[in-house]
Amino acid sequence: MSVSSTYAEALYEAASDKDAVQEVADQLEYFTRAVNESDELSMMLGDPELDSGAKKAVLAKLTEGSNRIISNFLQVLVDRGRLADLDLISNAFQSKVAEAQGRIEITAVTAIPLDDEMRQKILQRIEQQIGRKAELTEQVDEDLIGGIVLEVGEIRIDGSIRNRLDTLRRKLVLAPVAASS
Repeated sequence: MSVSSTYAEALYEAASDKDAVQEVADQLEYFTRAVNESDELSMMLGDPELDSGAKKAVLAKLTEGSNRIISNFLQVLVDRGRLADLDLISNAFQSKVAEAQGRIEITAVTAIPLDDEMRQKILQRIEQQIGRKAELTEQVDEDLIGGIVLEVGEIRIDGSIRNRLDTLRRKLVLAPVAASS
């Protein structure tokens, strides 16, 4: 079990004990997004030169009015030097919540946005394969050229044209060349 999974599991158990899983999930997602969108906040919280007391004071101010579990959890991350893992922990926590609710979160990375028909086909196929409700998050990466990359938890299925071209290139580089006589 990874460090992020361990912290996510502990947070889930604490939230579950207080019957506050969804509230904690929403607030953790909101806080993580805020840190990611603010370069200044991200740099300040990640600054190794800034003492943990100052970081904890900022976090206390930022989480004022939030569920106490979130406030305490972020303080623990500062104490343990794990605030830099917030993204990974948040993702692992959201996956844990989805799993507990009988859902699975899938990320589809494509070169162009999916149309409704393709989105439904992907969801239906995955739901049939795994027997659980699937939620799809979409990302566009024009470097893929075409095809799709699916990420389901820790599993990555790369059906992109870029991956196929890279595989072909590697095979060509490694292929033995017959000597001409």
